[in-house]
Amino acid sequence: MLDRVGSWSVAQGLINEYGRIQGRTVKWQTQISTGKVGDQFADTKDKASVLVAAKQRSAEVDSYLSATKEVLNRLDVQDLHMQELVAIGGRLRQTMADALSTGHAPAFMDEVNNLYNQALTIGNMRIDGKYLYGGSRTDQAPVNTADLASLVAAPTVADIFENTDFNQTQRIDQNETIEVGLTASEIGTDLFQMFKDLATFNVGVDGPFGANLSAAQSIFLVTQNVAMPNVSQGLTTLAAINGSRHAQVLNTVERHESLSAYFTKFIGDIEDVDLAEAVARLNQDQVAVEAAGRMIAQVNQMSLLDYI
Repeated sequence: MLDRVGSWSVAQGLINEYGRIQGRTVKWQTQISTGKVGDQFADTKDKASVLVAAKQRSAEVDSYLSATKEVLNRLDVQDLHMQELVAIGGRLRQTMADALSTGHAPAFMDEVNNLYNQALTIGNMRIDGKYLYGGSRTDQAPVNTADLASLVAAPTVADIFENTDFNQTQRIDQNETIEVGLTASEIGTDLFQMFKDLATFNVGVDGPFGANLSAAQSIFLVTQNVAMPNVSQGLTTLAAINGSRHAQVLNTVERHESLSAYFTKFIGDIEDVDLAEAVARLNQDQVAVEAAGRMIAQVNQMSLLDYI
């Protein structure tokens, strides 16, 4: 008994155990505050390699998801513009039909000019400072005419377009690339040709359009009115192509979102801590560390005189 009371190893053993308990306490506190098992892959033990692979794949999926959402936003904008251009074509045809039905066209060119400006605004649309319909050229306006007069002055409609023929593409998955761009010349050539024909006629020998249509003006408007459905059909076809791409990208976004959610849960199952268990262990070790502290104090106060 005297040997045990005087033993240095007893006190040292209690101190070592006290340190281990304190270390575990810090671990539980860290887990509770971060919600994670640890801050190193080694903390996940035998699942470390699986966790590394899952995080790499998750980062790749999230990267594709971000890029694909940007593509989807672009296609949304283009869809809106194509609908607006189809509507502009419809209004232009209706304007010609109204003039023909009444035989009067006092404000005909005012409406033509208004519709042209709307189409021009779409052709030179910018997003984040970059021209949307410029092809690979995003720093220069793809349509170089400011008004109908400059459109009339252009030798051909092709001369007013500054865009390249390159349609932008985007990789939206490991093995999936989609064409996302439309160009100003692609969406505007036929419609702008119609505007040019009307404006050129208006300043020609049989113009301008006025209160009463002349026979030559009526014949010309009939010809243009008959041609207008083909222009609108071309715009509708491009809108359908854009819509098909939109559907493809939307499906890809949904797939990426599903994968992202899966990897978030998979990774969480490995590295997220069970908070209830961590709190319970912390409470147990706090009780144990207090008990160990009291025992160390008692051992340090022991003396052989107590047993003599």
